[in-house]
Amino acid sequence: MDQTFIKDLLVRGIIGISERERSQKQDILINIVLYGDISKAGQSDAIHDCINYRTVAKKTIAYVERAARYTVEALASDLARLCLEEAGVEGVRIRVEKPGAVRFAHSVGVEIERFHPAGKSRRHQAYISLGSNIAPRQNLVRAVQLLREAVTVNAISAVWETEAVGSSGPRFMNATAWISTDLDAVSLKDRVLRPIEEQLGRVRSEDKYAPRTIDLDILVFDEKVLDDGLWKQDFLALPTGELRPDLLDEHTGRNLGEVAQNLRIHSSAVVVPDLDLNTA
Repeated sequence: MDQTFIKDLLVRGIIGISERERSQKQDILINIVLYGDISKAGQSDAIHDCINYRTVAKKTIAYVERAARYTVEALASDLARLCLEEAGVEGVRIRVEKPGAVRFAHSVGVEIERFHPAGKSRRHQAYISLGSNIAPRQNLVRAVQLLREAVTVNAISAVWETEAVGSSGPRFMNATAWISTDLDAVSLKDRVLRPIEEQLGRVRSEDKYAPRTIDLDILVFDEKVLDDGLWKQDFLALPTGELRPDLLDEHTGRNLGEVAQNLRIHSSAVVVPDLDLNTA
């Protein structure tokens, strides 16, 4: 089978079981081989027919920076699952190493190989915005806990505090969650997101700028942007840009990392340093 590879991707993240390893990030070396038929891309010379190794690399970086796994075995298994959710990827060989982990050895690690089960539908990936300006710390944590019960939460951005849009109400706390799910976009909204909002006391009124306990919206679903506010609003662009800075605006050609950087210049948004939703 054809192979697309990512060689020597060096990411800093938490990995290990000792107190020292849990307290500071260390280098993690990752090599990925993606198995999939690339004959169509070879004929068309079109990027949309290729396995998107850039997206795989960015998602790998975002995951490793936030996952804080205890073992390289678990981290490798997580990354293999994420690779198999990508379009065109039928199998993956992944090697995860901890350089300098053992004295006199260059590195230690594991290498695994996994394949997409025949006949099984590929899981969807989505980016969900979370926002609250009524007891935001408690409601964001609880929303993430409820999300974890319904879908696979891969990683969550930092929490950003931003001005309320369209009103002089309390400032919002906002984050973006990257998830995997078997549900389509409509079912995800109706069966997961709206019930969580209701459980946390979200009250909808004619005033769309009214304060709220929690607001959950699908920003991106299977690489398709569903909310154009992502390119215009700091409370959407800043957290999502942490996870997917490479995401392209098809109208302007700018990536989300650039958009977020420009929006931040004119924004009062600040990171909330003592609230990590990845551990919620």
